[in-house]
Amino acid sequence: MTLIIKPNKSQVLSASQQLALLRLPANKRTRILKTLGRYERTLARKRISSQTTVDGRRFAKSKSGKKSRLLQRLGRTLEPYVKNANRLELKHKAPMTGRIAALHQKGGIERMTASRMNRIHGQPDYKAPASRSQAKALVANGYQVRKAKGGLRRTTIREVMETLTHGKAGLILSKLRGKPKKQSWSIPVAARPFLGDKAANVQRQLAGIIEQINKTQRG
Repeated sequence: MTLIIKPNKSQVLSASQQLALLRLPANKRTRILKTLGRYERTLARKRISSQTTVDGRRFAKSKSGKKSRLLQRLGRTLEPYVKNANRLELKHKAPMTGRIAALHQKGGIERMTASRMNRIHGQPDYKAPASRSQAKALVANGYQVRKAKGGLRRTTIREVMETLTHGKAGLILSKLRGKPKKQSWSIPVAARPFLGDKAANVQRQLAGIIEQINKTQRG
C-alpha cells in the first residue's frame, strides 16, 4: 500500500492500517483512498487560501513585490488519483504544473527565458507607451533629455511615459545599464510548502473514513 501526499514522502500509514486496507475489496480500498485524497486536497486548498504553509507560517512574499495571492492555480488543479486500488497520489494532470508545484513546495531555482516570458505574458507591444516601471528605472539610472536651449537635464517619470515607447525605453535602459538584454536568467523561488500532513492526522482521518463507510454499509 502506497500513500503519497507530499512530494518525495512516500509513507504516512501505519503497518496495521496498510494490512487492514489490503484485506478489503479493491473497490472499497479505492473509495477510501479517494475520500482521503479529497480531504487532503481540501486542506491544501485552505492553506493556499489563507496563504500559510503546512506548519502554519505565512507564505514567503513574492520577490517581485506584488501583493497578489500566490499559488492559487495550483490548488485548483490538484487532484487525488488512485492506482490499482493500492496507491493514492495528490498531483496535477499536467506535468509542467506538477513541476511548478514541486518547485514552490520545496523551493529552488527556476530558469526563465525571454521566449517563455512571451508565452506566459504575451509578446510585448513595443509601440505602446513606456510602462511606469520602465520610466522609474530610466530615471533611477540617470536618463537625461536635451533642454530647449541646449545642454541636458534629468527627466521625470511622467515625461518618459508620455514621450517614449515601450521598445525605445527598453533599448535606452539597456544602454544606460551597459548590459545586453538577457535571453535567460535564474529566479530564486522560496519554499512555500502547502501540500502535506502529519502522519498522525492522516491516520486519524483514515480511521474515521473507514468507520464511516462501515457504518453506511451496516445501515
